[in-house]
Amino acid sequence: MYDNFFRYVKNLNIIIYARLSKEEYGKSKEDQSKSIRNQIEICHKYIEEEQKIYPNCIFKIVEILKDDGVSGTTFDRTDFNKLVNLIENKKANMVITKDLSRLGRDHIKTDGYIENWFPEHNVRYVSIMENVDTYTDCVSNDIAPIINWSNDNFAKITSKKIKKQFETLRQNGKWTGGEPPLGYQIDPIQKYHLIIEPIGEEIVKKIFELAKHNYSLDYISNYLYINKVPIPTIIKKNKRVVNKDLEDIWSTDTIKNILQNEMYLGHMIQGKTTRLNHKSKKIIYLPKNKWIKVKNTHKSIIDEKTFNEVQLLIKSNKNKTIKTHDYLLKGIIKCFECNHSISIQSYPNRKTKYTVCNYYRKYGKKKNICTAHRFNYDMLEKKVLGNIKDIYFKYIDSSNFLNLLKNIESDNNEIKIIESKINKCKDEIEKITNQIDIIYEDKLNGIITAEQYQRIVEDKKYLIAFSKNKLSQYEKELKEINSQIKLIPNYNKIINDFLSLNNPSKLIITKLINEIYIDENGTIIINYKVKNPVDIN
Repeated sequence: MYDNFFRYVKNLNIIIYARLSKEEYGKSKEDQSKSIRNQIEICHKYIEEEQKIYPNCIFKIVEILKDDGVSGTTFDRTDFNKLVNLIENKKANMVITKDLSRLGRDHIKTDGYIENWFPEHNVRYVSIMENVDTYTDCVSNDIAPIINWSNDNFAKITSKKIKKQFETLRQNGKWTGGEPPLGYQIDPIQKYHLIIEPIGEEIVKKIFELAKHNYSLDYISNYLYINKVPIPTIIKKNKRVVNKDLEDIWSTDTIKNILQNEMYLGHMIQGKTTRLNHKSKKIIYLPKNKWIKVKNTHKSIIDEKTFNEVQLLIKSNKNKTIKTHDYLLKGIIKCFECNHSISIQSYPNRKTKYTVCNYYRKYGKKKNICTAHRFNYDMLEKKVLGNIKDIYFKYIDSSNFLNLLKNIESDNNEIKIIESKINKCKDEIEKITNQIDIIYEDKLNGIITAEQYQRIVEDKKYLIAFSKNKLSQYEKELKEINSQIKLIPNYNKIINDFLSLNNPSKLIITKLINEIYIDENGTIIINYKVKNPVDIN
């Protein structure tokens, strides 16, 4: 026997490859086992016949590989990858499959292996049923691309049929997904039906209880961590790879997804995603109006009243953050060690404001991750402005700076942005005030206790105070910009104020600086956008 390079081959090291198609995976285990076993038996018989035809050759099976329930439209299969590695490491020079569809159903890639990859690696590939043999020049080899196209088309048609079947099941409220949401499991008796999973149910109820009392996502995450509540991946014992350093920390995104999942009302929500086609792995997220929703298909974990109350709280707290002041350096300070943002913390009863690394704030107290980077913000701001002042004295005079301010402060877009912020603050104050009225009615009707009312109202008043503070700052900033545009003579005072560090403009700061890095020792590194401040535009 001669190979692709017309050299005599005596030793044939064989890989028998079998694949259980995805379509067959719905059959009984006995039928699945027969399918794999039959493929391997056919390959064994073929080898026995080959031994008789070529008595001087040595036929040795080095590996029997099989992929169970993996679609032929993809070549990213565990045992097929082993096959490729064995050939690349020159441990095999022959591959046998029962038929071409077992090799693959993507006709382009399958043709590529048969016509290019196997011959280039000097491997004899044999498909028994179609009589394809890459060591010989035969008619069967010529029609292999047609057979592969047919197999590909079969996979496409089958994919459409399966997709249609699943859509019908979803329309009837049947669960067709893989892993159910936390708190549910697939009913072992009734197919396509979900039942309560007790451990997850209690966790979900606790998350909703905390959210109902207006605790933040960060607080809930900390609560679950402190009380050693395992994350969903651990509870469900799935094989998803998680970061070992963070495997016991609940993500706020996970908590938010649980709080917004209508499945906990007993409704079946499916069809949120789709794929480009039967070959592609790319997931497309569909808009909410395209989801398939069927009500009352399984036992609810959360009642509708609680669920709706939590949704209102999530919506009202959407913009509730610590960033209540428009600090001069806010948004451009970063941690030198971990490259995450550094935020500015202020407290109602304290005058001093401090910086804190956001990555440390989120995980540092639980894990040894980064450091606090806790420094006096006012001192930081003073040092940064002093550095800017020194640079400006080197490069520009008052007239240049005057022209710069005119160009920047007369920007109408900046005025529109500030006016938009003012309107948002007013809307926020009105919304929270209305919420307080509703909560008061709940107290009168006995829905909540006087103690609960007092605690919630205190939080709401705190938010109103923050919003009013922001409103005052934005109105002041708008007034200053308008006065600078209308009263040109006042520019000289603005220049002098800036250079004396009495009244700096955040707009100019953000035009000048990309980032300000602070290391754990308090060293400040300023990354300017331009070397010469006159080049700013």
